[in-house]
Amino acid sequence: MTEFLIKSVISMAVLLMVYKLFLEKEKMHLFNRIYLLTSLVFSICVPFISIPSIANYSKNINELPQIALDEIIITRESAGFDIQFWLILIYTSITSLLVIRFIKNILSFVSKIKSNKKIKYKTATLVLLPYNTLPHTFLEYIFISKDDHNKNAIEKDLYTHELAHVNQKHTLDILLVELFKTLFWFNPVLYFYKKSIQLNHEFLADDAVINTNKNTSGYQSLLLKMASGSHTVALASNINFSITKKRFVMMTKTTPRFLAISKQLLVVPVMAGLFLISCADNETKPEPETNSVQETPKVPEEVNAEPAASTPDSASESDEVINLAGLTKQPEYPGGMPEFYNYINKNFTIPDVKENKVLKIYISFVIEKDGSMSSIKVLRDPGYGAGEEAVRVLKSVPEKWIPGEMDGKTVRSSYTLPITLNIGD
Repeated sequence: MTEFLIKSVISMAVLLMVYKLFLEKEKMHLFNRIYLLTSLVFSICVPFISIPSIANYSKNINELPQIALDEIIITRESAGFDIQFWLILIYTSITSLLVIRFIKNILSFVSKIKSNKKIKYKTATLVLLPYNTLPHTFLEYIFISKDDHNKNAIEKDLYTHELAHVNQKHTLDILLVELFKTLFWFNPVLYFYKKSIQLNHEFLADDAVINTNKNTSGYQSLLLKMASGSHTVALASNINFSITKKRFVMMTKTTPRFLAISKQLLVVPVMAGLFLISCADNETKPEPETNSVQETPKVPEEVNAEPAASTPDSASESDEVINLAGLTKQPEYPGGMPEFYNYINKNFTIPDVKENKVLKIYISFVIEKDGSMSSIKVLRDPGYGAGEEAVRVLKSVPEKWIPGEMDGKTVRSSYTLPITLNIGD
């Protein structure tokens, strides 16, 4: 969770800073809307994507064709005060309250729609409320005062403004960011995103009005009258949201096409850089310890899952190590691979590290023709004795494997095994 929070906050903050510095002041509102929504989804998803870095052990891996096994995750429970339990409890409690509030706000609109008179208006539906309120929009519904409607006191520009929110489906953007705020309430940057998205919605709606009535000053005067109106409504698009100098300046601003394209292209390297930095496994590891492991036999250089270079006959008659693509029958552990993983999980002694850490070990071994495990070698050792412990556990495996075959003949085959240690203090 900590890693997710750090990566998502940094990604959101950087992309929001790019928006504030280079994009927000330019009149390219549709692109800005797409950028803000993409930035949100990108920053939420990117921490879950991992591109393992093989710089520290690529040489060792390339010396040996490997069958890559699934990762084993071993966790040491924290002793005494279980901070993880309390963090989960706090998160669940706050999130539950926010989910209830989110649902309650939606049901409030549903109730208003069902209990009040509705009138079809162009592509929207007007909902006439029995109290004074400024026009505001939720989905395809525009909520207005029944009294103002009956007196024809609502300016045509206000209807045009709210129709822009309806036609451009701005409510969906607000619902998305509110959903993220509900689930990831601990991320402070989300609150700034919501303000930027709502302001951009107003830019788009203002632009629609100006393009329709061609009377910028008259529309600005109307907005000033709205500025002291009723408070804004949650989850709705409100015409009096942030009536500031920014909106007035944007109404008369023009952005040259070349400048707009240049700034839009700036987004590509920024997102690409964040993707690589966030997804790459930048963890630096010490060199593997070789004094406690057996040397791996020299075999032709291969890439994972590529066929062996030799012919079937020569491979099966020699002691060459064959990988997955060269096998006609894979090695099998008695009881299946879950049993193998379970043995390692139960017998692995996690090193005594006095802090929260995630350690990753990459280890290789060879299944011999008689089913025994040999050539156990650490390819990537995080230190703390974790690599030695991995070798010890693999050497202690009591059961022999059913060896692999190629064209009906028993052959040696090689595996790589990633092990992740989640250590709580």
